[in-house]
Amino acid sequence: MSEIDQLLVQVIKGNTKQTKGFVLFVGTVKAVEGDTCTVDDYEDIRLNAIIEETDSQFTVYPKVGSKVVIGRLKNINSMFVIGVSDIEKLIIKMGNQLFEFKEGNVTISIGDQVFEMKSGKFKITNGDVSLKSILNDGFDQLGKAIIMTPSGPGKFSAADKLVFADLKDKTNQLLS
Repeated sequence: MSEIDQLLVQVIKGNTKQTKGFVLFVGTVKAVEGDTCTVDDYEDIRLNAIIEETDSQFTVYPKVGSKVVIGRLKNINSMFVIGVSDIEKLIIKMGNQLFEFKEGNVTISIGDQVFEMKSGKFKITNGDVSLKSILNDGFDQLGKAIIMTPSGPGKFSAADKLVFADLKDKTNQLLS
């Protein structure tokens, strides 16, 4: 269980922490508007703790009805989301690039670099080079490799070739 999951469980159980002037609590998202949300009776809860305009930003938008962990610095009225139980979408801003992710397919493209999640598979490329092609070419080469031994050329055993073929199949199940 991740740290945020453990924290969420603790807060849900009512073990509200107060450390060095920092208060945490859990609530239910009633509405999401722009970069803020309404949680229970609290309005204008920021989705990001950092409010200054930056070149890079990672924003998680919770689904309405989901549980969120809220943080608040003691003696300051501003509150912000720390963790969510169910995600509606993600927005990642890197420099002048902006990426939005909702349920379903996701593609990130920065120059020639692409990371894509689609139909239960991943695609990772940089220009004409893809992780899938590198792995498949490696497994194909291993299957036909000739091994030099003191007694002459040899090959991998049939059992080894089956393992390489199985690894290639698993790669193709994971990567597109």
